Amino acid sequence: MLGLAAVACAASLNAQALPETVVKAEMIRRFPEFVEWPAAALAAKDDIVLCFSASHPFGSTLDGLGKGPRVRSRTVQVRELKKGDGPDGCHVLYVAQADQLLLDRARQLPILTIGDQADFCHAGGVINFRVVDGRVRFEIHIGQARKVGLKLDSQFLRLATVVFGGRPWP
Repeated sequence: MLGLAAVACAASLNAQALPETVVKAEMIRRFPEFVEWPAAALAAKDDIVLCFSASHPFGSTLDGLGKGPRVRSRTVQVRELKKGDGPDGCHVLYVAQADQLLLDRARQLPILTIGDQADFCHAGGVINFRVVDGRVRFEIHIGQARKVGLKLDSQFLRLATVVFGGRPWP
């Protein structure tokens, strides 16, 4: 529950109080607290791997993401992909607008895909950031999450501004 409060707090931070990229990066780091992957995609002893596409806007903000607290008793690793790299080994994948071909490769895999562009969820992404009234918010495509075998916490779904693709609570 503490993690849920942290995501809610990060989401409600005024984008001017902290740079938008800092707020988004911290939210990306915390999202795995509310996701359950299929056993074949995340074995009991695996680290959680956060991947960022080659054109990501986060710069040096990523430097400290792997040093934070454990997530679901797992260490967090951060990987910056290069042009042409695939999403293999990623559990979470931020896809920049310039790297949409990477989303095409990832949307059939059990990966929590995250972006921040119009129609990201409709293009096969799971979570899309939006800035609304100066605050970072997010929308979720629950149908896409289910399609790739991800289970999202119902309390987490309640924080989304929009939930696409089916009933959020079975």
